Amino acid sequence: FVVGGSAPALAALESAAARAGAARVARLGVAVASHTPRLAPAAAAFRASLARVPVPPRVPAGARLLGSLDAAPVLDVGRGLDALARQVAAPIRWADVLAAAVEAGATAFLELGPGRALAEMAGAAHPGLPARSLEDFRGLAGAETWLARHGRAI
Repeated sequence: FVVGGSAPALAALESAAARAGAARVARLGVAVASHTPRLAPAAAAFRASLARVPVPPRVPAGARLLGSLDAAPVLDVGRGLDALARQVAAPIRWADVLAAAVEAGATAFLELGPGRALAEMAGAAHPGLPARSLEDFRGLAGAETWLARHGRAI
């Protein structure tokens, strides 16, 4: 499980988990309680910002987007933007998204960042597929070359 919350609440949960026999309890180096209800105001503000961005009403032909809340294909851009904003304050189902991407024929994973956490999780979940982060490259040209060699957009 991965949980988020205030420092005192997390300390209490760590103690309770240890007393209950948890094999391992570790703090992640995360300073923001992303994907938790604590960020509901940020999710609403993000959705308001997204409303001002000009986007096409449908996902372009040949592209596949998967929602991180349920791993379902995103067909309607407006609903996709709603879900994108909601994920700021709701748990994401990254393992399900990875499985759906592999099922759809993904051949590699490229995390756009910041960080490498998602690429590392993808690599661990699907060790037969290359997984990198944009941060691994000196610029977009390197990422484009890597994608041309390994990737197939879904």
